[in-house]
Parts: sequence; C-alpha cells; structure tokens
Amino acid sequence: MTNSTLKCKHCKKYFPRGQIITLPGGRFCSMDHVILHGKAKAQATKAKRDRAQHKAAKQQVKKRTGKGGYYENLKTALHYYVKHCLRKGEPCYTCGNPQTQSNCHHVGHFVPAKEVDPRRFMLENLRIQCYSCNSIHSGRRMEYRQRMIEEKGIDHVEWLECEANHKSLLEQYPDIESIKKETAKYRRLARLENGC
Repeated sequence: MTNSTLKCKHCKKYFPRGQIITLPGGRFCSMDHVILHGKAKAQATKAKRDRAQHKAAKQQVKKRTGKGGYYENLKTALHYYVKHCLRKGEPCYTCGNPQTQSNCHHVGHFVPAKEVDPRRFMLENLRIQCYSCNSIHSGRRMEYRQRMIEEKGIDHVEWLECEANHKSLLEQYPDIESIKKETAKYRRLARLENGC
C-alpha cells in the first residue's frame, strides 16, 4: 500500500489511483464491484428489516398470560426482588419458620395469585412463606389474614380483599410496554438494593 494506491470498498484490494472509480458510496476497482457492493448492501438492509419485522411479529404473538408470557416475566422479576431484597432473610409470615440454606422459602400471596387477579403484582399482597405453608397448606389463609390484621389493621385487609377496590390488570398495564417497564423496574431495583 502506497499513497498512489486506494482500496476497493467491495473486494478490499488495493489498486493504482488511476484504476479506482470514486463515487459518493465509496471507491471501487470496477463497475462490476460497484454493482455487487450495491446488491450486497441492499440484501443486508433487507435482511435487517426482515429480522426486525420477525421480532415484532413474535412480540405480537407472545401473550400476556401463560408460560413465557409478559405477566410471567413480571412475576419472576417481582418475586426475585421481594425474596432477595425487600424481604430478604425474613421468617415465614404464617409460621415463623426461619430461612436457611436447606429450607426453600417462597413469595406467598395473601389474596391467591389467580392469572388475572388485579392484586397479583401488588407488594402489599406479598410476604415470605415457607414451602410447607405456601404449597402444602395452600398459603395458610387464616393465619396470613390474622398477621396482616396485626401488621396493617382490619381496614387495610378488607380493602385488599375486595377485588372491586383494585384496577384490573388491563387498566394497570394497558399495553405490553407498560408490563415490560414494570418488569425492568423490579430488575433494576434488585440490582441496586443491597447488591442484589
């Protein structure tokens, strides 16, 4: 390579200045390479556009509910935040069983977490429970309620229990972006708080 040679944008080889064609899109050694480079660039642009359209189509197909749905992603992020940051190390809310390496604690719901229940993602509805209370004994609803009354008062518990007091999930998250934003919020909080 010398000052008297220039590189072809298509084949990447060096040619004498006099053999190079200079165009707004670059320098080329021949018109054939101008055409080939243009076709390759057009194909790459089309492939990129096709990938973007395919990704957008997949996002449209992905559902709010069900396995792999947007609500499932939100639940995972929220439960991780509650278990590992917000209520880290707390004993089981309903029996007092302490958390240890060998006993797996869950995030339990005061109001059972039905697929589209409006309280499903409310922090007020979530506490730490041991596997036995949450899974085997279906959340120990009576004990959970009594503890909530002691902690928050009967008015708060009755407000939480009444579904009519809460906006539907569609009102809380009117579009997919709002669910993704909420998911990102809990992931960010988990990273920020206590080095989670």
